[in-house]
Amino acid sequence: MTTVHKVRKVGLAAARAFVEARAGIVLDVMVPEHFEQRHIPGAVQACVHEVVFCDAVAALAPDRSVPVLVCGAGAGSLDGRMAAEKLLRQGHTDVRWFAGGLEAWCAAGLPLEGSAPHARPDAHPPVVMPDGRHALDAAASVIRWTGRNDNGAHTGTVDCAGGALAFSDGRGQGGLRIDMRSIRDRDIADDALRPVLEAHLASDDFFFVTLFPQATLEDMVLTPLRGATATTPNYRLTGQFALRGVRRKLAMDVAVRRIDDAGGLALAGHCDLDRTRWGVLYGSARFFRHLGYHRVDDAISLDFRLVYAPPSGP
Repeated sequence: MTTVHKVRKVGLAAARAFVEARAGIVLDVMVPEHFEQRHIPGAVQACVHEVVFCDAVAALAPDRSVPVLVCGAGAGSLDGRMAAEKLLRQGHTDVRWFAGGLEAWCAAGLPLEGSAPHARPDAHPPVVMPDGRHALDAAASVIRWTGRNDNGAHTGTVDCAGGALAFSDGRGQGGLRIDMRSIRDRDIADDALRPVLEAHLASDDFFFVTLFPQATLEDMVLTPLRGATATTPNYRLTGQFALRGVRRKLAMDVAVRRIDDAGGLALAGHCDLDRTRWGVLYGSARFFRHLGYHRVDDAISLDFRLVYAPPSGP
């Protein structure tokens, strides 16, 4: 019969006793740069977010019967618990999860080791956008589209033509130009069929690029979202999107991130556009009957990452 072992959740007193008695391995499961700054004396490190976590622990604790005290960031962070559960699944028989983690250890004023043991780094510092104007780096930016029908989907790209984004007191304004003549399919391998679809998309059936070579996002405003985290959208984007000569209001949540020390930015997001709002009616059963295999879903999905150079000034 297989023995089922459970994670033992321990508090500060038990964790301190474990460390002082050197009763086993103290495993810090946070990122290495944090461990280098400060950690419980005698602890070893293996980051639970790394795909090689289990291999790293196996090298540190080859005897799976040795007690392991797992230490993560503390309350509100699942790193310690997730690591402890992984160890149990790997066959470790005595796993103790210090639920208070390093946060509780520090709050109690207990000893620490590391290059900056008294530092209290913010886990995810708030993103502060510097005032100034950012020019779009069109070559580094990408817009991907997906169109669907009954038989599946086609995916492709369309290029940015230019744009800018200016921040003042945390609020952004700007615009974007898209070169609709650059629309390309990326999923059809057949070199003969791909140009047929691309010509169809460029024609008056869809985007009519000879008459409307650009789409634009005008009067774009970025308003900070309250309660945003480092992994969720942090701005509400609103603006007027012009496609095929039709302007409609557009709104979505996006993520704006600092991408270098010089102040470069990336604006990323995704949305589904009802193309018929902009007069792109081909294959829509809302406007045509008896379409047969020419049916095309009304929604076009966009996934984009717009890259902006560091600010050039107010």
